[in-house]
Amino acid sequence: MLLPRPARAIVGDSDGGFGLDGSLRTITAVTGNYDFPLLFGADNSTDGLSQSLLRLTMAGRPADWFGYELHLVGELYFTSLPALASAGPGLLVPGAGLSRYRLFDLEWRPLSEGDVSTRLWLDRAALRFSVGPADITVGRQALTFGKAYFWNPLDVFLAFDPRQFDRDYKPGVDALRVDYALGDFSGLTLVAAAGRTVDATGLAPEGDFADLSWRGAALLLRWFTSLAGWDLAAQAGKVYGGLHFGAGLSGELGPLAVRGEAAWFQSLDDTPAQAEPAARARPSHLQAVLGLGHHFECGLDLQAEFLYNGAGSGGNLLLGMERALGGTGFHAGRVLGGLVASYQILPILTGSLAWIFSFGDYSSLLQPGLQLSVSDEADFLFGVMLGLGARPEATAAGLELNSEFGAWPNVYYLEFKFYF
Repeated sequence: MLLPRPARAIVGDSDGGFGLDGSLRTITAVTGNYDFPLLFGADNSTDGLSQSLLRLTMAGRPADWFGYELHLVGELYFTSLPALASAGPGLLVPGAGLSRYRLFDLEWRPLSEGDVSTRLWLDRAALRFSVGPADITVGRQALTFGKAYFWNPLDVFLAFDPRQFDRDYKPGVDALRVDYALGDFSGLTLVAAAGRTVDATGLAPEGDFADLSWRGAALLLRWFTSLAGWDLAAQAGKVYGGLHFGAGLSGELGPLAVRGEAAWFQSLDDTPAQAEPAARARPSHLQAVLGLGHHFECGLDLQAEFLYNGAGSGGNLLLGMERALGGTGFHAGRVLGGLVASYQILPILTGSLAWIFSFGDYSSLLQPGLQLSVSDEADFLFGVMLGLGARPEATAAGLELNSEFGAWPNVYYLEFKFYF
């Protein structure tokens, strides 16, 4: 996983009273479409898409008891993909574009016409107060729970899409967070997040950003500790559309790094699914992940995970896809495996290969990539995303998915990152 590196601040120091930093990220991708006019149009073998993101971050801790963080993001986006085709991969959309747990509309769209759009929004805007053993954070902030790599059942607040290749910045949610230390390695975390009811796609209807909804809100309590070299966590509470109960662990077993997470979602939402009206869009379900990893002395790193995705569909893949795109479940299928290998070829060049396999329909997503560090502040990434599996069919009823990843076009991308 690629994480933002520290760089020189434009002004000041974020560890002091004020610091201004920035980053520029551009992604250009070309798709290799298969022959399927319903998704890509007639005689359309290729499409292009591009995203440029400029992020300015202001942060500081003027006093021991007070700190703040503010992220302003500007985006220029272009795609020639038809709407139905671009809805599936979610290639350049963090968390599949979900707008849960965002009470305020802090976004401005100066241009949204056809293939081109521009946006400006506040992705983080939070204040932190320290009072004895407690830290209180209020405002738009990134909330990250879970230890797994591909899939995180415990990460209920705008988790990354498992198919995303870029995970530098997690979207912020509008919440109150209280962290209370019980010891050096244990504590409690309470999160209260206001939210709105979103539609089946995971997006909020236009103009509803200020409408409070108990169904869309969250109130979660998390406990964590470290015992005999193992990190343990348990959490429970109200999340979007229902109740959440989960637990996780991570540690080492001999030469292997071990991580596991499991969560039960008890649905309080009887909204019918569009793909199958007799089924719920957000059913009660179990999600569980078991992962193993090992770092070899030669520089090779291997990580493997196994997922049970109870919200997936064993038969109707369109139903499973609808749930996944709406934020209920990770994939259309129920049982999947993931493997990622990375190796430092040169001090400035790292190669990687990721593979996600669906046991239900035998489709898979293969993603080889290279990362070239041209300086301490700049990286180039080159990669391919190959969807392997049975292609979809056009029927009298519309689109029929024969496999999850077989519906993907091949994607070839180049990304440039610069931190300043």
